This record gives sequence, structure tokens and C-alpha cells, in this order.
Amino acid sequence: MEQMQGAFGKKYLCLVVLLFVGLGWGLYANTLDVPFYLDDFGNVQENISIRASEISLSGLWRAGSESLIATRPLANISFALNYYLHQYQVGGYHLVNIGCHILTGIFLFLLFRVILQSPALGGRYSRHAPVLALAAAVLWFVNPVHTQTVTYIVQRMNGMAAMFYVLSLWLYLRGRLVVEGRWAWPWLAAAAVAGLMAIGSKEIAVTLPFMMWLADWYFIGDLDRAWLRRCLPYLLALCVIAVLLTVFFLGSSPWEVILGGYAHRDYTLAERLFTELRVVVYYLGLLLYPVPSRLNLDYDFVLSHSFWAPSATVYSGLVIFLLLVLAVVWAKRARLFSFAVFWFLGNLLLESSLIPLEIIFEHRTYLPSMFVSLCVVAAGYRLFRPTRIAVTVLAVIVGLLSFWTVSRNEIWRDPVRFWADCAEKSPGKSRPHNNLSVALRESGDWERAFAEAKVALRLNPQNVQGRVNMGNLYSDKGMWRLAEAEYRQVLQVMPSYAEMYVSIGNIYVAQGRVGVAADSFQKALALAPNSVRARTNLGMIFANQGREREAIVEFERARALSPGNSDIHFNLGLAYEGQGRYRASCQSFSEALRLNPADKQAAAKLVEVRRRLAVGL
Repeated sequence: MEQMQGAFGKKYLCLVVLLFVGLGWGLYANTLDVPFYLDDFGNVQENISIRASEISLSGLWRAGSESLIATRPLANISFALNYYLHQYQVGGYHLVNIGCHILTGIFLFLLFRVILQSPALGGRYSRHAPVLALAAAVLWFVNPVHTQTVTYIVQRMNGMAAMFYVLSLWLYLRGRLVVEGRWAWPWLAAAAVAGLMAIGSKEIAVTLPFMMWLADWYFIGDLDRAWLRRCLPYLLALCVIAVLLTVFFLGSSPWEVILGGYAHRDYTLAERLFTELRVVVYYLGLLLYPVPSRLNLDYDFVLSHSFWAPSATVYSGLVIFLLLVLAVVWAKRARLFSFAVFWFLGNLLLESSLIPLEIIFEHRTYLPSMFVSLCVVAAGYRLFRPTRIAVTVLAVIVGLLSFWTVSRNEIWRDPVRFWADCAEKSPGKSRPHNNLSVALRESGDWERAFAEAKVALRLNPQNVQGRVNMGNLYSDKGMWRLAEAEYRQVLQVMPSYAEMYVSIGNIYVAQGRVGVAADSFQKALALAPNSVRARTNLGMIFANQGREREAIVEFERARALSPGNSDIHFNLGLAYEGQGRYRASCQSFSEALRLNPADKQAAAKLVEVRRRLAVGL
């Protein structure tokens, strides 16, 4: 690490690290009990590929390559390591997310400092470069828009990609700007490794080679056209790499894959492109004024059906065009501003253009927003004199943003409050109302849950999860006929939805129709052999029929799929006990009690089985 100048000499780097650690803990300590939301379930809680019972190369490979999004192996492996350490206790997952955010803030400080000290800026900021770099990194770090990346567990994918992205660019620029001769190559090699790790965390990092080239031209090549001509072969090589990455992620027919994705969306490719013009401008406004009342996980963003409707589409397009024109015209006069424009728009390009993703998510601003903060600080540095005024203004802004971040995180802690907030901000969208209904049902408020479920289905009668939730609500009240009708409607739309056969089987069990229930569970297993619910419930039917051998087979398969489920261990212990296999039974009850120390039934059975073992001995 190069010598740091002025007041931020090498011996003060530890203080910078401690500052980010303290800020990160202060801003996000109240998120350790935030539960799973939305994509957390599919990518983490229901992802059997990350359920590592031991650390092995084969287990890590399975987590990286067989998870729901196999193109993000590094993030999936990190989830597997979390699971190995503490199963589904969310605190550990959040600690890793917070740690990634802290490291990103530190790497961003180092990146900003290298850039501000680059000769291309003519010494304009070099005197106070470390202070300005720290101010810009902190300003970015405390922005409440980033709560979606840090607090939403699955967005570790986004956070890790950004972390390695920034690290890679810093290593590259340091190797090019600071280190001389052959000693630069280790830094450039490390930059390449960090870049691969960024791409292995999330696909957004495919823009990194282009940003490296752009940063090189801006801050090393001094925007020289002759330098640009000399680098054309490298630029062509980057284009080839981009094509290869596209084929890797989308296959040999990427255009067909992209168009095919719109078959499952309620908007067309053209509508998405027009709408994203407004979304990009909205992102910029959100970064500059991120009050929690504007933040939302599930936006109901009005679509743009053409370039003219709504009229805000035209204005947004003009804003983006004007930013690009100014970035070109002012490239040498306002180099940081120019680079920040290309950084912001370039890093939004992948998720705000052709690919049929959701229209808007706040976490997409995490990486693009970085140089916006640097521009704000650089502008303040030149605008405010004397220095104490600038420091006061910065302190007030950082304090306000920090307060908003902590406030926003408080909302994330309570699912009922969180989804009520989403439903209030997106009153015409079905999903927030349905998720609020689910949260209310889990909290025991059936009446309000039922009311919200009706709102969700009124807004979108085709909402599959809304039908599932309504069926669950009817089932809670023993309204079996209505519950089954809802589940059957889901199967008409999604005939391979295995969990619906499990839910229907549970209805038959409640009605005493055990034979039909077993058939329903078997249908579920034919569609989804890894269904833990189906195997557990089928095992319980076998156990109640005195078929302990068959019950044990199902329970053992369920245990292999979900080793952290204490109920499965308890039921397996009962089945072993029924066969007189008391040692195996004792082990199962012990494991159930380890996983759930408050399980009084497991504790009592463990005492009973140990007594039988003692008598037998």
C-alpha cells in the first residue's frame, strides 16, 4: 500500500478502517434480526444446494453451480458458509452483508484517493486528496438508498460484486499510476483476480473492463486522442470479451433469450426501454434526496407506453442526453463530472436496458452512485470557503443521511410494518398487499390478513401466490372446501407446482382421508423429489400406520435435505423408538434438542429413551 500523504499518512490508515467499521456497525446494527424477504427464500432458505453439513470442495462446488442463480457462484458459496456455521439464523447473514459494505467503503476511499492524486487532474485536489476521498466515500457509505443492498440478505450478490469491482479498479489504477516497472504486474494480476471474483458474484461486473479502460484514458492517458488510437486493439479485445461473456450468461442465442423473457412480463421490450429513461432519472433524484418516505422495495412504477406518454419520458430522455453531451463537451474541463456520468449510466446499462428484469430496484444504484458522491464532494470543495463551512455542511449531510439509514432499517425489522409501508407506497400493486397478508397471517392477525388477501386478488386475480395465500387462510379456519378450491386454481395455472399437492394432502389429513393424502404427497414427490414438506408428511402418515421402516426412509431423506430442521429429527427419533432402535432414537432427539433447546417434547423423550437404554444395559 502506497505512502499516504499529509495528515492521512500510513499510520492513520487504521483510523480510516476503524471509522468505516464504526459507521457500518452504527448504521446497520439494528438489522441483525431482519428476517428473510422475497428472493431470500428461493436463493437462501429453500436452496438445498447451500445446505452444507461440512466444508468440502464438492459441497462448495454444489453450492456454487447448482443454486437457483448458478451464474453467481461466489455469492452462493458465501451463503453455504453461512449455513454451515449457523443454518438459518439471520444474524450471521447480516454480519457478512455489513462486512462487505464496510470493505467496499474502505476500497472506495482508496480508489478515490488514487484518482484525486492522479497527474491528469493537474494537482487540483492533490493537497487535500485523502480528506476529500474519505469525505466522498463516507457520503456514499451512509446513503439510505443502500439499505436495500446491505439489509436485504440476497442482495449480498450485488454488494459482493461492487466490493470486488471497486477493489479491482483500485488495484489496477495503483499498478498503473503508483508502482513502477516490473513491480506493477502483481498489482495488475491481483486486479484481474478481483475482477473475476466480481463477475462471479453478479453479472453487473461485466462492465469492469470497460470502466478500467475509461479510467485509464481519463486519469492516465489524459484524454489524449493519440493514446486512444494506440489503445484501439485493446478496446476491440474488450468487445470480444463482452461478446463471450454474453454468450456465457445468455447462451448462443442471446436475442431469443431476451425476447423470450418478456413472455412472462406484463410489459414489452419497448415499454421497458422507454420506462427506464424515467427510472434512471428517478434513481439520480433518489440518490440526491433519499428520504425514507421515498424508499420502497416493491415500486408500482407507471409504464411508459411510448417516448411521448407519459410526457415525463421525453423530459427524462432529454436529461440523460444533456448529461451525455456535457460529459463529452466538459471532459477535460470537468473531468470528474464527465467520468461520473459515464460511470453512472454505464453501470446502469445492463439492468436498465434490454434484459427483461423488474422495472426498478434501489439496489441497482449501489455501484453506479459511487462517483456521484465524489462529484458532490469535489463541487463542495470548490464552492465552500473557508474550509470549516465545508466541514460543517458535510457533517450535517452525513448526520442526516445516517439518521435516515437507521430509520429505514427499523422498518425492515418488522415484516408487517415493512409490507404495510410497501402497500401504502404501491397501493395499486398486488404483491405488496399479498405479502402484507402473509405477514399478518404469521403474526396471528387473521382478519386483517384475509382483508389484504382479498385486495391483492382484486388487483390481480392471476396472482398465483395470492391464491396460495388465500388457500392457506381458508385452511387456517378449517374451511377445507374453499381452501382446496384455491389450491386447485393454482394447479390449473401451474400444474407442476408440487407444494400445492402437499397443501391439498394436508387438507385430506385433517379430514381423516389418510390414503388420499398419501397419494397427494406422492404426486408432490414425483414432481419435486426434494420437497421436504412432502417427505416429512408422508413419513408421518407411515409412522401413524405403524410402518416405521417406511417412515424412517422418508424422514432420513428429509433430514438430508434439511439437516437444520429440528422437527424432522424429532419425528425420526419417534420412528426409531417405534422400532426399538433406542440408540439411534437418542441421537435424533439429542440433535432435535441441540437445534431447538426450547423443545420440551424432545427433552422429555430424550430422558425416556436414555432410561430405556440404561435399563437395557
